[in-house]
Amino acid sequence: MSAPPSGGSATAQNPPSGPWPSPPSPLPASLPPAPPTPAAVWEVIHGFRRYWALVAALDLGLFEALASGPLDAAGLAEAVGVDAHRAGLLADALVAMELLTAAPTATPAAGPAGAPAQTPPGPADDAAGPGGLRYALGLVAANYLLTDGQRSMARLVREAPGPHERWPELAETLRRGAPSARVEDDPGAFYPNLARGTAPIQRAVAAAVARELTAARGPAPLVVDLGAGAAPWALAFLEAWPAARGLAVELPEVVHVTREAAAADPAGDRLDVVAGSFHRVELPEAGADVVVLGHVLRTEPRGGARRLVARAAAALRPGGTLVVADYPRPETPSPAATTETLMALTILATTGGQGAFHAADLRAWARAAGLELGPTYTPLPGQTVLTATRPGGTAPRPVARPGLRPLGSVFPPSESRE
Repeated sequence: MSAPPSGGSATAQNPPSGPWPSPPSPLPASLPPAPPTPAAVWEVIHGFRRYWALVAALDLGLFEALASGPLDAAGLAEAVGVDAHRAGLLADALVAMELLTAAPTATPAAGPAGAPAQTPPGPADDAAGPGGLRYALGLVAANYLLTDGQRSMARLVREAPGPHERWPELAETLRRGAPSARVEDDPGAFYPNLARGTAPIQRAVAAAVARELTAARGPAPLVVDLGAGAAPWALAFLEAWPAARGLAVELPEVVHVTREAAAADPAGDRLDVVAGSFHRVELPEAGADVVVLGHVLRTEPRGGARRLVARAAAALRPGGTLVVADYPRPETPSPAATTETLMALTILATTGGQGAFHAADLRAWARAAGLELGPTYTPLPGQTVLTATRPGGTAPRPVARPGLRPLGSVFPPSESRE
């Protein structure tokens, strides 16, 4: 057999001259962890985009346009007054935000012998959105984003963050200790719209709590609502308690909202409305069955909040109940307490308040005012209502009923939502 030609396989098998290369270094026993994805940062950035997409949809009347049924992009565009391409982009964003749903339009009827109908594409096809989509309200939008809905948050969306111009200066506000302009410096400029915006959802929360406290009322109940706004709490109690009368206290710059709400409500003729500060208006001494502090404590400095609890407690008859609806700041921050934590930051960004209070603070203030702790209700997710009762009286105390689930849940006084 002849030797393979030079460059053949035998040549390739000859070891190279010189020493063998060193073997590769062994892999480490454990590799360093991969860095996290930047998804959390993007979520924050997307939060800004989501907010303004929602504001735009509300300003355009997009949710009302879909209230009577699904529409494709062309129909939606006609309803809200923008072109179909832009309407489709906004609707797609709202689908991604789980506020709308999208489904393909109906498939065209089949042609002869089962062949699909051959309809040439036209402007209507482009207007229907990607793949010919029809958009419909999601459950959240149907419940909370229709302007006239029973639990509407549509007007609240713009107001809940406080004045928008305060947020870009947050770093300077934190250094300074206060925003450049506090909402309480000009209450008539901000609070009326906030009061109107919060009223529907607070009315639903208040109605659930009023039903729970019915057994604890006296024979001729008096309900006092301090910082009443549009009086959702007072009016809900008066609706639930036909023999009751109410007293609503609101600032002079905002009290017209309270009076408008009372005039428009069947129970409003039993509500006396007083203009003034809840720190100074004369209150009934030991005469109220219920005193409500509805989303006012967190706007106060700690000393002011403590004094307001004591003032409310002094207005209760023996056996009367203090009702505090608010967003207590959690002892330990967590994603589960996002609403409460960001609400505290909102107070710092926009008011002279100190960023809300802890539930433990309220319990201490209530005890110091001579009250006994009662159940904590959550009639809707994220809506915390704490109660405390003045000792004495013959009416039954409000009790925790863990089976209460029509709107939310209820916790005994020993449990915390923190």
